[in-house]
Amino acid sequence: MRYTPGQLRNATGIAPETFRHWKKALGPLRSERGHSPCFSAGDLLAVAVVRVLTMDLGLRVGALSPVAEALFDICNASPWPALERSNLILIAGESRVLLVPELEPNIASDLRVIVALRPIVALLRMQLEPVTEDVEQPLLRFPLYGLAAGSGRS
Repeated sequence: MRYTPGQLRNATGIAPETFRHWKKALGPLRSERGHSPCFSAGDLLAVAVVRVLTMDLGLRVGALSPVAEALFDICNASPWPALERSNLILIAGESRVLLVPELEPNIASDLRVIVALRPIVALLRMQLEPVTEDVEQPLLRFPLYGLAAGSGRS
């Protein structure tokens, strides 16, 4: 499924001005143009990760520019169920992004930013799933038809 820029902004909770700024700073966003559906589910996840890193952790989006290509590639390489059981590791100074299982111990001798993907994927799913009312049983779309006992019809 492909998403429009507006759907991407709504799902990730970023303003149009923020999206325009990020398109200038992040190469993978520049390649998509127009208002037609052009973003993948992996792109939505990558933008949601950028949102967490910039808005929640206070990193500058320009600081993520060297790892943007790798981040988008990783988020597009696997389906969300596989990614949500993983962590992204951004290694400072090396411009590298790694994907590791969430339960794998991480022993590092350098500065790393570890991003758990499970809560980000859960939030995106909640934003993308249609809101439905809980109905005990849907209404029948055809009238009931009675059969006489022993008529041989089933």
